[in-house]
Amino acid sequence: MKKLLLTVLLPLAAFGQAGYNGPGRYEIMSNVSRKVLDLDRNDQRTIIQFDSRGTDNQTWDIQDAGGGFVILRNGMNGYALTQTRSNNSEPVAGQPANNSDAQRWRLESGNNGSVILVNASGKALDIPNGSTNNGVKINTYDRNNEVNQQWSLRQASGGNFNNNNNNNNRPIRQGRNRYDDNNNNNNNNNNRLPPKNNGMGAGVGNQQKYFDQNAQMWKIDGDGACFYNDADFHGDAFCVFTGDQRRRMSNDWNNRFTSIRFFGRASRVEVFDQEDHRGRSEAITRDVPNMRNLNRGNWNNRISSFRVN
Repeated sequence: MKKLLLTVLLPLAAFGQAGYNGPGRYEIMSNVSRKVLDLDRNDQRTIIQFDSRGTDNQTWDIQDAGGGFVILRNGMNGYALTQTRSNNSEPVAGQPANNSDAQRWRLESGNNGSVILVNASGKALDIPNGSTNNGVKINTYDRNNEVNQQWSLRQASGGNFNNNNNNNNRPIRQGRNRYDDNNNNNNNNNNRLPPKNNGMGAGVGNQQKYFDQNAQMWKIDGDGACFYNDADFHGDAFCVFTGDQRRRMSNDWNNRFTSIRFFGRASRVEVFDQEDHRGRSEAITRDVPNMRNLNRGNWNNRISSFRVN
């Protein structure tokens, strides 16, 4: 009986450690590099570390897998964090979720309130040589509790779990995630349905955007940015990919932006208050929930042209 009780309590040991509050969606940050666990958008399988951008491919849905284990599914496509081989220094990967031992992880307490992610094989998620460089492939290694195996979790928006502390272990039965619908080619994907039309129009070049019902915002899959007509990334959105620009906005969108959010590897947005990239300008390198608060003054509803890099 004591042994059974211990087994039941083990998955709860990490609750409250390094920001973990039970099943839900999280950003997972390395304590050594301060970079986050990232599913590379180029092949959508390689797991790397990268500067935090607040994008879906840097979020992970932590789901109860039973027996004290969890599965970590990427917020972009639902692929599970997978140990490819149980040898030391073997890279992990994103693979379709199948609840195999290679995809089962235990959240164990580490030093300084950190979390150690230990695979069912006993190997821990590890940053090779404690590198702090972007793009480094993440692997597994013998658990040693060194700082390159220590992680912190930050709860993110979205996901399919109730974040109420009284119900931490039970997922909300909301049906499939968006990535499950994609994998099953479900044509009735509710996450592609837009909110009520507010007169802004669909916007030229927005065919690739989709509406995330969980986060209640428009998004794109890939490298780019979305410009929203409301603060905090709400309302209708005009979304473009990296390398795109607009010298003149249509009447539906001219001077109608209130917030900007980056996706994927997009790193810079230049905005101008006049057409043809003229007039007052501002270079933006991170998400802006309210354009009123930019470095060079209020940009709410003042963008007439832009380019995205």
